[in-house]
Amino acid sequence: MHMADNWKQTWKDILNTLRGEPESVSGSSSESSSESSNLPPVEDLGSGDQIFHDAASPEEKISLFEKAQPEVDAEAIQRIEGETESQAVEGTLPPAVALQGSRRIFNGFSYIILAGLLIAGLWFSGGNQLLGRWLAPAPPAPDVIATFDGGQISTTDLEEHLKLLLPEEYQSIVQYPDLLIEVVDDMLMDELARRWAEQRQPDRDEEFSHTMQHISEGINLQSLDVQLHQSDIPVAESDIQNYYQLNKTQFGDQPLNAVREQIRQQLVAEQEKGYVEDYIQRLKDNASITRNFELLDVPDPAEDDLRRYYDANLDQFKLPRQFNIDELRFTMGTEEAASRKNADDALLKLRSGATFEEISQDTTDGTLTDGALVSEGIRDPDWDRAVLELTEGELSEVFRVADAFYIVRLNELQPARTQSLDEVRSTIRAIVQQQKMEEWFQSNGMKTLFTLKGKQYGLGSFYKEYKELPMDLQTQYSGSKGMQDLAEQLIERLLLVEDSYDQLLNTQNKPLTDEARLQVIKQMLHQEEIDDQIQVSEEEMLQFYNENANLLTLPPKARIRYIRIGLGASEDEMKAAQTKADEAYQKLVPRLLQKGADFAEIAQQYSEDPESAAKGGEYPGWVGESEDLMTEIQLHPFHEKILTLLINEISRPFQVDDSLYIVQVLERTEPEKLLFETAKPYIQELLTQQKHNELLTQLSTKLFQQNNVVLFESVLQNYFDNLRSETLQTGGTSGN
Repeated sequence: MHMADNWKQTWKDILNTLRGEPESVSGSSSESSSESSNLPPVEDLGSGDQIFHDAASPEEKISLFEKAQPEVDAEAIQRIEGETESQAVEGTLPPAVALQGSRRIFNGFSYIILAGLLIAGLWFSGGNQLLGRWLAPAPPAPDVIATFDGGQISTTDLEEHLKLLLPEEYQSIVQYPDLLIEVVDDMLMDELARRWAEQRQPDRDEEFSHTMQHISEGINLQSLDVQLHQSDIPVAESDIQNYYQLNKTQFGDQPLNAVREQIRQQLVAEQEKGYVEDYIQRLKDNASITRNFELLDVPDPAEDDLRRYYDANLDQFKLPRQFNIDELRFTMGTEEAASRKNADDALLKLRSGATFEEISQDTTDGTLTDGALVSEGIRDPDWDRAVLELTEGELSEVFRVADAFYIVRLNELQPARTQSLDEVRSTIRAIVQQQKMEEWFQSNGMKTLFTLKGKQYGLGSFYKEYKELPMDLQTQYSGSKGMQDLAEQLIERLLLVEDSYDQLLNTQNKPLTDEARLQVIKQMLHQEEIDDQIQVSEEEMLQFYNENANLLTLPPKARIRYIRIGLGASEDEMKAAQTKADEAYQKLVPRLLQKGADFAEIAQQYSEDPESAAKGGEYPGWVGESEDLMTEIQLHPFHEKILTLLINEISRPFQVDDSLYIVQVLERTEPEKLLFETAKPYIQELLTQQKHNELLTQLSTKLFQQNNVVLFESVLQNYFDNLRSETLQTGGTSGN
């Protein structure tokens, strides 16, 4: 049976869940990306991770292959029956009410009628807890919290589970009893997932086995990494004394004996990189390794191959008509008449000899697009029609399209055409090269790429690992040289894995591996019982689009030049940075009898980003709001500042994080309402998640009913009361 990628997780995702890194008791977690301070904050910087940097640890040197598994949320199963009940009632019950009343069973319509007044009286006098105990089934033993067919959960089981929590998670549970129910529900779902796995037998599935191999090896390798870094790295006394003499100013009046341990730790940290590299090299020296890396030399495509692809796919290389234009755009906002007057005034000035750039500098609401190439069909059809009425060099009248007024000068109309082979050669070469690579590895997959201690590792297995890497890493390790580097690092990884087995780390880590396996099984359960059943129709997506079209808008973006100056750490360094930024800004801004300096020259002189400075400060991409919430929270001040600038306007120095920026906006896009076809993937994802949540609640309820799950809330309430009382008395916390 085929399993979709959703349930497959990287070993780091699993470890985060097992070791308590998620912030909530339910185990949901999220990763946030952060931008480097030496790059401008942008909408999407891409991966950019340097997987094997200079100080690489064994964990980092092998983590490349753990990145191969598609990432999914390592969510624990959420509240089951509690979710069902919350959908049936409006408002939020107090925690004690939710705890006592979530699973009451009223047997008999006459009883409900006779007890109605009693229920009302007891409820408002605190008697709801007593009522819950009257109506709930009696537990089979005083310490049994829940039962199910063939098993039970006791207070002892719950205590052992709570010991695994982080202190902050433990404190949350002590404060909110409904979270304790979530923990018990999650423990119940663990048991039911194990039963499901006994029938499903996932170990027979190749994808499951492959995923678990990565996770198990990853857990062992992380333990090995910790073990290596905790090893005693010898530091000679003479090295400590030399370091002390060379850095006396750092230690002030402190004698050597007072800082000896501090120096030793510093020298150990500096030697760790070499120690780890030597460790790996010793493993390689003691292993019998035969490499057949010539198999990674995929033949380059011939000219005939490129020509055949080009001729067979001519439609892909057709370009529509394109307009080379200068444009002023006046957004109407709430003052349509004022915007129209500004546009009319600008047109009058243009006809009197002013340039588009001069007018954009004089007006506050006119957005300049200078010398842009716009393809037919990109803008509104009414805009295309207005521009097509112009002859080359002609200036348009003021015309309105949607919520803006436009003035356009058509500099050139480029006819529709088909790009030549030379124009698209690099694109075709990449496509054909990929095709040839697939054919090469398919036909040679059974050949041995390397032999390690007598065990053969095939070319097909290597290529499977390569294809599972994220796209940016596939690009990084493409070509013969890149793949050879990747194969060498795979050898190192396999040696480290074998070494971890020799040290019995797989036995030591068995509890972690078993828990990781359970989490993957629960993801499989979701995938096969829920996600594979979900279908989102075209009609549903279209209805959502029509009801929410005003929300489906692409935010504006800008192309920029920038100068970055780091603030440093000390107050003096910050003052020097501010002085340097002010000096650069003064050179850029035109003044009386002084023309502003060229931004590219000042960027090369002042910017502390060498790569962008060499390109005149120009950033190769668009800057704008990010879809990633955490990234946008961090970079919002930068985006907000840029969107206040006019085209070609230069900002005053402003601070974001630990740097000062001076920015010039070269080009900007306006907010753009998404067409239905463009919005469909987002809508489908949203509706799929909604249906997933609904089906998850139904599945959980069904499994609980099928296995006759009963929760004895009186026992759980007593346990919670005692737990909270003990915590308040001792002021202590549990968990690791």
